[in-house]
Amino acid sequence: MSDWLARYSLREKMIVFVALLVMVVLGVHSLVIEPYQLRVAELQSELQQQRADLDWMKSAVAGLPAAAASSSPAEIDGTLASFVDQVVRRQRLSGQLTQMSPVGSDEIRMRYSAVDFNRLISFIAQVNASGLDVKDIRISPGDNPGIVDSNVVLVRRQMNN
Repeated sequence: MSDWLARYSLREKMIVFVALLVMVVLGVHSLVIEPYQLRVAELQSELQQQRADLDWMKSAVAGLPAAAASSSPAEIDGTLASFVDQVVRRQRLSGQLTQMSPVGSDEIRMRYSAVDFNRLISFIAQVNASGLDVKDIRISPGDNPGIVDSNVVLVRRQMNN
C-alpha cells in the first residue's frame, strides 16, 4: 500500500483524501442522518394524528348519555353473564360478539368483531350506568370506517363504605 501511495504526488494524495472525506460525509448523511430525520417526522405526524383522535374522542364522550345520577348503582339481577347477555341483545350486538367469558362472579371478558364503534360506546355507557366499570378495553380499527374490533373487560362496581 505504501508503494502505491509513494507513486503519487502530495497534491494527488490530498485530492484522494478530500474525495474520501466527502464520500464518508455523504454516506453518513444518507445512511444515518436522513433516515433519522424521516423517522422523527413520521413520529411527529403520528403523534399529531393521535392527539386529533384524542380530541375527537373527548368531544364524543361529551355527547354520551350521562351516567345514572344516583350514587348507588342499579342492582344486577342474576349472574353477571346473563345481565350482560341481555344488554348485548338489547343493543343488537349478538352477531358481533365472538366471545364472552366470565371471570369469577364480578368480572367478564368480551370480544367483539366488526362492531359499529358508536353501538359499542352506547353498550359501554349502558352497562356503566347499570353498575359495571370498564377494567380494560382495547379497540383496533376494522376494515371499514366506523367498524372496530375490541376486547372489553367489565367488572362489577364496588360499593364504597
